[in-house]
Formats: sequence, C-alpha cells, structure tokens
Amino acid sequence: MKSLMNSFVGKIIVMIIIAGMAFWGVDQMFAQIRGGLGSNLAASGSRSIDPQAFDRRVETVIRNINAESEEPMTKSQLQEQGMIDQLFQMEAAKLTLLGFAESIGIHPSADAVVEELKTVDAFKNPLTGALDLDTYRQVLYSSRITQKEYEQQVADDLILKALRNGANAAIYPAKTLSNLQARYIGEEREVAWFLLDATKLPEPDAPTDEEVRAFYDENLESLKQPERRMIDMLKMSSEDFISQVTVTDQEIATIYEASKTERYSEPDTRTYVELYFDTREAARSAFGLLAAGGDSASLQGVANRETKTGRKEGTADKDLAEAMFGPGKQSGALFGPVERGNQWMIARLMSVQPGAVLPLEQVEQEIRDQLSRERAEVMLYEKMEALDRAIGAGYPLSQIGEELNVPIMTFAPVGPQGVTEEGAPMVSLINAGDAFAQAFQIPVGETSNRYDGPTGIFLTSPRKIIEAYTPEFDQIKERVRRNLLRERETNARQTALDQLKERLQSGETTLEVEARKSDTEVESPPAPISRRNAADTGLPTQAIASIFSGKEGEVFTFPSRDGNIVLVLEVLRITPPDETQIASIAPIADTSLITSLQSDLNQALDGEIQAYMKLRTNEAALNAYKASISTDQ
Repeated sequence: MKSLMNSFVGKIIVMIIIAGMAFWGVDQMFAQIRGGLGSNLAASGSRSIDPQAFDRRVETVIRNINAESEEPMTKSQLQEQGMIDQLFQMEAAKLTLLGFAESIGIHPSADAVVEELKTVDAFKNPLTGALDLDTYRQVLYSSRITQKEYEQQVADDLILKALRNGANAAIYPAKTLSNLQARYIGEEREVAWFLLDATKLPEPDAPTDEEVRAFYDENLESLKQPERRMIDMLKMSSEDFISQVTVTDQEIATIYEASKTERYSEPDTRTYVELYFDTREAARSAFGLLAAGGDSASLQGVANRETKTGRKEGTADKDLAEAMFGPGKQSGALFGPVERGNQWMIARLMSVQPGAVLPLEQVEQEIRDQLSRERAEVMLYEKMEALDRAIGAGYPLSQIGEELNVPIMTFAPVGPQGVTEEGAPMVSLINAGDAFAQAFQIPVGETSNRYDGPTGIFLTSPRKIIEAYTPEFDQIKERVRRNLLRERETNARQTALDQLKERLQSGETTLEVEARKSDTEVESPPAPISRRNAADTGLPTQAIASIFSGKEGEVFTFPSRDGNIVLVLEVLRITPPDETQIASIAPIADTSLITSLQSDLNQALDGEIQAYMKLRTNEAALNAYKASISTDQ
C-alpha cells in the first residue's frame, strides 16, 4: 500500500477520491451509508421506495391530470409547481403506515387481492362480466405497469383500509355531544330582507381641482406605471407549413381505396336479439348453449324475445352497445346475463350490414387536409432542429426568423401581465408562456429560451424597455378625478349603509319603513331557516354564514357585484329545537359526528404511527431524481 501511494497511479487515485468527496460531500456519503438506504428515496421498517417506483407514481399522476385537462402537463411543470415534493411527502407518509402495518403482521391474503380485482370493471370480460386474466394483463400492459407491481398496490390499499377500519370500527358519539350537534343542526332562524337600490343613496360632492391634486400627491406609488417592454415574438407551429405541403390526387385516391370501408363509410347497421329469462340460472344455461353455437330460436324457457336492428348511437344501454357494436364484434357475439328489472337478459349479435361507402368527392378535402397536416408536422420537426441550431449559434431573433422563413411579430409595450397601458391584453404574447416571462428578465436584443406551448413553439426578444414611471398630473388628471370620485362614492355608500344598520338595530326604524322608501317590499322565506335547508333558500353563501353567526335583531348588508343593489337582512328570531325535534335529528347528528370523529382519530393514528416508526429519507437521491427531470425534459 505504501509503495502504491508513492507511485504515480496511486497519487491519481487519491486525487480522484478527494475530488469526489469535495464534489458530493463527505457527510452525504457517510450519512447514506449509515442510513442504509442505498439508492432508495425513503424507507420505514421493511418498506422502501426507490426512484423507479416513485417515477411510476409521478407518471400515473400526470396521466390522470392530462386525462381531464385540455392542456397537457409535464414533469417539469409538476416540479415547478412544487407537486413533486408534495407527492414525495404523500408517498413517505403512506410508507410509514405500511411499514408499521407489516411490523405488527397485517398482510392481505391472496384471496382478498383477487376479490378486489374482481370489482374493477376494466378487468372484466364484456361478455360474461367476470374477471378475465387476458383482459387484466392487457390493461396493465397498456398502463405500463407489471402484474406484480399492480397487485402490490392493491395489497397496500387493503392494508391501509384495514388500519383505518380497525381504528374506526367502534366509534360512536357520546349522547351529550350528539345532543349538542342536534341542537346545532336543528336550530331555526327567522329572517327578513329587502333590496335597496344603492344608486338612490345621496351622491358625494364632486372633488375640486385642489382635492384631485392632493389625491394625486397622496397616491403617487399606486399611480405608478410598471415597466413595459416592446417585444418581438417568433411563433412556429405546423400551421405555418401547411401552405408549403403538396398532396397529389393520386395519393388521395390511394389512401381512400385502402381505408374507405373502415374510415370513409357510414356506420354499419346491426341486428341483434335480446332474450329475457325469469331466473339467472335459466339465462346462464341459455348463454352456455349460445356460446356453444346453439340457435337462439330453439332455446327453451325464454320469457320474452326482442329482435332489434339499428346503429350504435341508437342503443341507450352503453354496455350492450359496446358488446354488439364494439371494434371486432362479429355475428355470434354475446352479452349478459344482466339483470333488467325482474328478469335476466342476454343478447346475441345476428348480422352486420356495412354502411354505405362515401364517394371520393365527399371525403377528398378531409383526406387532403389530414395529409397536409401530417406532412406539416414532419416539416415542423425538421424546422425545430434548424431552430435549435440557430439558438445554439446565438443568432438574434430576426436572423432566426429569416433562417426558418417564419415571420416575427412585434407587440406594443406591455407590462409583466401582458397588458398595454390602455388596458388591452396581448393574448398571443401571453400564450408564449415562459418565453414571454423571460422577455422581462433579459436585456434588449437577447433571445429567450425556446418554449414549447400547446399552440406552438415560441421565442421572444425585448426590442425596447420603457422604465416604470409616474405620469405627470396634467396627463392623468381626469383619471385621478374619476378614481377619487369612485372612492368617495364607495365611502358614502358604506357610511349610509352603516347608519341604516344602526337605525334598524336600535329600533329607530324598521325593514318595512325602509323598504317603502326604496319602493320595494320586505321578503322572507316560507319557513324558518335551519342548517339543513339553508342552501335551498337561494340566499348568497355569505348571507347564510352571517345568518347563523348573528344574534337576534342583528342586521347585515350584502352589496351586489357592482354595488348598485344591496341586500339588507335582519335576523328576527332564533328558536332552538325542542326535545322531540332533537330526538328526530339525532341520527343525522350522529352521522356527521362519526365522520368528524373518524377524521380526527385517523389524524391521531397517523401521528402516533409516525412518532413510533422511524422514516428515513435520502435527500441526495431525491434531489438527483428532481435534477433528472429537467435533464430528461
């Protein structure tokens, strides 16, 4: 070893080790060794999660979000919004519970997992309605998850469910608490109101020039105009290249001939027979005979028979429509048995009548447009390569536009929100997303990073910067006057409403008197309001909250969005429920209390388990995973 350290190779090895410790951190390296986590992100007891499993969880979340969202989301966007850290915290909390469950011997049986799989409709055979292993494997394959991984997820869900059920099984509220909740739910309040026309309230005096000037001097900061920038923008999408694409008539004819029966024909018409039986056993026996090739006309025990001919859109039963009209369904396809009313129904597809093929002239433009768009997409990808080369070479935006033959758009000066000084939003510029935001972070003449948005690829470059400034008084004198007048009108209305409330609450006046002054009438609900029927009154949510927080005789005012109409409401009487009402409400009170108590107990259980089980986390591995997201993207 000594001779190795004195050699040239030994010195190189020592230098590499020292550099590695300096780069990755000695403390992190030894902390990871001491923690025993290896490459795992976190561990608790015998359970752990590695970057690959966590990444699958992230992918699942993205798929679920994108399935419901018009604008697709990426991992980078999840990370920017802090959702990666939130997901990690959720998975770590789940890991702690699973580690605790395994430590006390909670394991679901294989039968329990299978029973859970049987409840998933996606895994069922559309004909028999039973769990189908081929369908099960196909669904998992398309979802990019292995059978072992999915069944582990199901087992984990059963473990967590067992923990929750065990904690919540014997919860019931004490009678004292139940009675209090019943009083809370059953309390009734009588209210009345009228609508006040606020435009008829006294108007404030018009401000003088001196008052307008003083208001200007007091609000210099709020009157300050933000920095605005005149921005050049390059937007590139496949739409820009459609005009450069050539599609020949021969290509259209070839595509038409190859796919006219599948894509360019009217929907087919199908004939199927619905057979109804009095018992499930009779229906299952008939299903077996039909599956073996039996004739539906010779079946015994058929209570009713209906032969139908039509198209898929005319079949109200979605499951039946999929079984009779789904892709690949041929004569002889079966559906059922399913319960329909007091009977059991099975259906058999008898024949398929193809729809009429549309003439070439009718679909020619559709084929041309589709081909043009596909080829324009190819051109876009080629242009993207040229774009990246131009960006890498440091070309200015104008030269990039010339290289790609894509026009550059110049926008009037806008603020960071994409709005001009006159208040007009520049929507096209706002759609540039990160490229637009970056235009406020780079100097004039520089080009932003490329931003790939849902409507195209964007680059921006600031052309001119207009520094933040406060306009001179003479320039905005009338606008300041309008602002001051609006402020006075708002204050005057609020003062008038406060005075009205004081008069009503003191008994100096009544709702009826004030309603007559406003040429309107006092209104009230047909029955007292309780917390059970409050939502049915049609009153604003804010008003309902005030009704149940107020006292007898208290008055509230609720202006409309524009402030011109004001709801003036008074709490007339508060009536607690009597003993008979409390007894009738008790089941409802118990249900709401049990839900609340279960939530509290689950939180306490989680806290106790987290205190008992040691959760070990690997911050270095988590940071490496998050860094890989931006690299991959």
